[in-house]
Amino acid sequence: MTSARLSCPACVADAAVIARRRAHETGTLLGRRHGRTPYPDHVVNTRAAIRRLSAARAISVTGSQVAMIALTFQIYELTNSAVWVSAVFLATFAALGILTPIGGWLGDTYDRRMVMIVSDVAAAVVFAALVFADEPWMLVGLALLATMAEVPFLPASQAAIPNLASDDELAWANGLVSQAFALGITVGPLIGGVLVGAVGTGAAFGINAFSFLVSAALVWSVRGRFQERMAGAARAAKVPFMEGIRLVFRTRILLVVVIAEVVAYSIVGWAMVADAPLAKVFGVGSLGFAALISTWGIGMLVGSWVAGRRMGRRPIEIPLLFFGMLVDGLMIALIGLSPIFVMALIVSVIGGAASGMVNVARQTFFQRAVPDRIRSRVFSVAEVVATASFILGLGTAGPVIELVGVRVAYVLAGVVFVLGALVLLPVLRHRGEGILIDERLPPT
Repeated sequence: MTSARLSCPACVADAAVIARRRAHETGTLLGRRHGRTPYPDHVVNTRAAIRRLSAARAISVTGSQVAMIALTFQIYELTNSAVWVSAVFLATFAALGILTPIGGWLGDTYDRRMVMIVSDVAAAVVFAALVFADEPWMLVGLALLATMAEVPFLPASQAAIPNLASDDELAWANGLVSQAFALGITVGPLIGGVLVGAVGTGAAFGINAFSFLVSAALVWSVRGRFQERMAGAARAAKVPFMEGIRLVFRTRILLVVVIAEVVAYSIVGWAMVADAPLAKVFGVGSLGFAALISTWGIGMLVGSWVAGRRMGRRPIEIPLLFFGMLVDGLMIALIGLSPIFVMALIVSVIGGAASGMVNVARQTFFQRAVPDRIRSRVFSVAEVVATASFILGLGTAGPVIELVGVRVAYVLAGVVFVLGALVLLPVLRHRGEGILIDERLPPT
């Protein structure tokens, strides 16, 4: 009787539709549209979950920017040296480079929600200790510890988003999270500049510690599954620790994207270290320094919103990544060429908009291309390789700025960032077909 019913083409189609629906509901469907991986766990209110996660991101980033303004300005005031400012960034990004693979492993091995909460609480404790630091070496050391505490949060949160949002809403979700980050980048430096000028750096560090506790509470309140539901045998199977690295080097499209980031970020640290000295060149003080960062954040807010709204399910991640990186590099160079501070701020907004598009396109690409059980590790590989390149730039930033000047350092950083965008040219026509990264993983 059953076989007779399924011999009819229409019946076969109906049965296939029912089977697909049931498979989706039980988390067993492996979607292949644009090389994406499944999002098997239904969230009662997807948008509410993403909004809470975004709020947590906005609050913690705002606090971190307040603390970074305080830390950078305090270091520069104590030492009057770009080398010491470079040392702060070098210490923090060195920690990222060393520990990010471990953070990715934690996000794939343990409950991502708990990984994110513990990371937030640990960071709050360290930033609270910064309130009492008054020597450059103490500030650098505690900044290093704070970065170590923060490391597991990012790969875990990036990998969790596809389980909280459907593919139809994935670009929107990434756009909202990126907007939250941009909002923190925008208002954090302004708050930090005001606080440093009004009540000193201690209050700034204390506010940041509190922001991490609020972030932890919001993550805890999110309703939804942060990881893919698996059957017992699949859950018991372990993906090797190094598999994220192997997957990137075996998959051409992933490798090209990673190489592009390595080139782009190789000396962009020169521009970051040059922010405070550039503010001094223009004679705009701590508020001007904060404004340089905040205007970039305003642009990121706009760019993230546009990318999240316009991408949808369309497989345009690579072209958008290329365009964003190209404009980003050009704007970095133009900041260094700006004759007046107002022009530098306008250019900063445009560069920030391009950066916001890059963030959404990059995150959506990796989420659609890589299966859940290894996604945190692949994110961590991409982060650590780019960070390692970035560290090389930070290590030379101080001496280079003192040798060639602030403006030349900006221009060189922008030109090399454009070269990074050009690395994407061989895969620019990529539209998501044929990645099938699941097949490159060891069987579970």
